[in-house]
Amino acid sequence: MPVIIKDFKWSQTDCNISIIVPLHGVHQSKTDIFTSPQYIKVSFEAFFFEVLLLHPINVSASVCTKALTEVVFDLKKVSSGMWESLELNNSRQERNALKQKLILEEHERIRKETEGRIAKKKELKRIAVNEQIKLDTRVRNRIDEIKKQEKAQALGNINEWKDIEESCKSKNEKVKRAISYQNEIDIIQRKPVLLRTKSKTIKSDIPKPRTTRSLQILFTEREFPTPSRESLLEQETEYLRKQAEARRSAGFIDEDLRPEEKNPQYLLSKGREFLKIDNYLGAISALSFGIKLSPKFVDLYIARSEAHLKCGNFKRSVDDCTEALILLKPISPINLDERALCIGRRGIALFKLGFTKQGIAEIKESLKKKNNDELTAILNDLEHEYEQNNKNNDTQKPADVK
Repeated sequence: MPVIIKDFKWSQTDCNISIIVPLHGVHQSKTDIFTSPQYIKVSFEAFFFEVLLLHPINVSASVCTKALTEVVFDLKKVSSGMWESLELNNSRQERNALKQKLILEEHERIRKETEGRIAKKKELKRIAVNEQIKLDTRVRNRIDEIKKQEKAQALGNINEWKDIEESCKSKNEKVKRAISYQNEIDIIQRKPVLLRTKSKTIKSDIPKPRTTRSLQILFTEREFPTPSRESLLEQETEYLRKQAEARRSAGFIDEDLRPEEKNPQYLLSKGREFLKIDNYLGAISALSFGIKLSPKFVDLYIARSEAHLKCGNFKRSVDDCTEALILLKPISPINLDERALCIGRRGIALFKLGFTKQGIAEIKESLKKKNNDELTAILNDLEHEYEQNNKNNDTQKPADVK
């Protein structure tokens, strides 16, 4: 049960009433206060204070102050005068009915004030939006006006040029008509008249229009850049799927590598392992991914040239050997073995591509730099094959002539 506070103090003047309610050790932040024109209530923890005033007060002009030990009400009377008592002296039922009525009236008042504030806020927001729209409209109209002025100025120059051109044409027409009229008169009179009038065409300073020409534009075929526009999405997807299956069958997919495995040195060793087991496609994939990570690592190009050569990709083997020789500069005894190997391997690939003389010359150049028994044997085989081809060509020539 709440404890009703009876030890409150009150005093009055003709215009004001002061009520002091003690807090009994409760902190001021825990108090709950309700005020209306004729009913005041203060509740905190187990304590309760309420009073039905004898006459109404002006709530908006009244003040409630929370002190450390008490709550002070400074109430403004609606009508001046001294009160006989602070509270109404009614029965309990009348007091309860009046209290409920006052509470409902206060709640209704608060609800209306809240709705009024919300409506006012919406109205202010609507006004702000309208002002912003008007401002944007003025700015847009100003921009359109500037555009029209610029357009009018540009069109004015064009119209002026047209006027000058029309005036020149009219003057030329007048001269032509005068000459034609004079000729008609001479024909009628049948007198030989030597006309010394020269048609002077008024030349304007306006340059002649440029001659028209037709330009032929050739467009390259595009397969991949815009699949939706080119309508080749299905074919491209099928191609990419086949490429992914080919990489899986080769035993190397760069997407499956762990972060620590994305190392050019690791990929070089992986490519050499694939070369040892004759998995040339896997070696090419691993070494190509390593070159993508480190484009200046010469050992990757040397190893990939071997894989391309054994796989039959002679053109790509030549490209890798050439790139490796570029990276092996400046020339020094330290990189002699690598240079000799690249030159010899490039010679073999050139021979296979049909450049027999150039290929044999490259192999001989490699052997000059460093002797290699395996490369010497390959050179002998290629020279023998070259001689056999020449003999076959010589024997076929008489038959062709016959």
